[in-house]
Amino acid sequence: MIRRLDIYVLKKFFMTLLFAMAAMIMIYVVIDLFDHLNKFLDAKMPLLGYIIYYTLKIPEIISQIFPVVSFMSLLFTLGNLSKYREIVAMMTSGISLARIATPFIIAGIFLSVFHFYFSEIVLPIASRKHYEAQKFYLKKGRKFTKKSNEYIYQEKNSIVYISHYDNRTKVAQGVSIQGISHGRITFRLDAETMKYNSDKWLLKDVTKRSFFPDSTSYKHLDSLHMFLDFKPTDIKEIELKPVEMGWFELDEYISSKRKLGIDMTKWEVEKMSKISYSLITLVLILLAIPLSTGRVRSSTSVSFGISVGISFIYYLLIIMFKNWGAVGTLNVVIASWTPDIIFGSIGILLLKFTK
Repeated sequence: MIRRLDIYVLKKFFMTLLFAMAAMIMIYVVIDLFDHLNKFLDAKMPLLGYIIYYTLKIPEIISQIFPVVSFMSLLFTLGNLSKYREIVAMMTSGISLARIATPFIIAGIFLSVFHFYFSEIVLPIASRKHYEAQKFYLKKGRKFTKKSNEYIYQEKNSIVYISHYDNRTKVAQGVSIQGISHGRITFRLDAETMKYNSDKWLLKDVTKRSFFPDSTSYKHLDSLHMFLDFKPTDIKEIELKPVEMGWFELDEYISSKRKLGIDMTKWEVEKMSKISYSLITLVLILLAIPLSTGRVRSSTSVSFGISVGISFIYYLLIIMFKNWGAVGTLNVVIASWTPDIIFGSIGILLLKFTK
C-alpha cells in the first residue's frame, strides 16, 4: 500500500517536473532569442547556427533553473493532492505527514546529487562548446583564443601568452611574448606583470632574450613600454567563467593561480557555491512540503505566486552573500552556505509544526 502511494505521488511529481522544465526552457530560449536577435542578424547567423547555439546553451539553462522548477513542480503536485483531498485521505488512513513527505525528501536528495554531477560533468563541456559556437558565429574577428587556463594572442609577428588577467586591476601576470621573423623566434620577453597604459602596455620585471643564428643574449629590464594590437576588453571577453569548469577543475584552477600570488577569494566563493547551489533543490523541497499540504483547494496561480516570491528572495540572498564573500566582507563558507541554512531551517521548522 505504502509503496504504491510512493510510486503514485513520485510519478505525479516527476511528470510535472519534466513538463515544467520543458516549458521553462522554451520560455527562456524565446526571451533570450528576442533579446539578442539584433546581434544574430548583424552577424548573419544561419539557421543551423541558431540550433547549435541554443542546443549547447540548454545545459546551462537547466542548471540555473533546476532548483526553482523542482520547487514549483512539488508545490503544484502537493497542491493538487491537497485540492482533491488525497492527502487528507492518506492521513485518515493512518499515514503521517512525515511518511507522506519521505519520498519527496528522498527525491530531493537524489535531485540535488543529480544537479551537482550534471553541473560537474555535462555543463562545463556544453558551456565550452557553446563558447566556441558563439565565437564562430558571432565573434569571428576575436583576437584572443583560450587554451587550458592561458590566454593566447597570435598575429603575424608575435605570440603573447598570459597566465592570468585581473579585470578589476587590468593587470596581466605571467606574461611571455615571442617575436617571430621569417619563420623563426628572434626574441622572447618574460614579464612578471603587464598593465595597459593609454595605447601601450607597461611590462615590469622583464627578462629579454634575443636569439641570433649563433648565440643568445640576455637582458633584465625593470620596465618596458610595448605596443600590442589588443586592449583589456579583448582579454575580458574570453575570461574563464566558473560555469565552464566543474568543482574539481575549479579547485585545481584556484590552486594554480594561488601559486602566482593571486587573490582567489571570489573564485573560492564560486567553488563553494557549486555545492551549496545544488543543495538548494533539497532545501526548497523541504519548504514546499509544509507550504502545500497545509493549503486546501489552492489555485495554480497561488502556487505559482508562492514559488516565484520565495525563489526571488532566495536568489536575492544568494547574490548578496556571494558578493559579500567575493569582496572579503564575509568568510567564504558563511557567504556560500548562509542562504541554504536560513531556508533549510525554516523548511524543517515548518515541516515539524505542520499537521
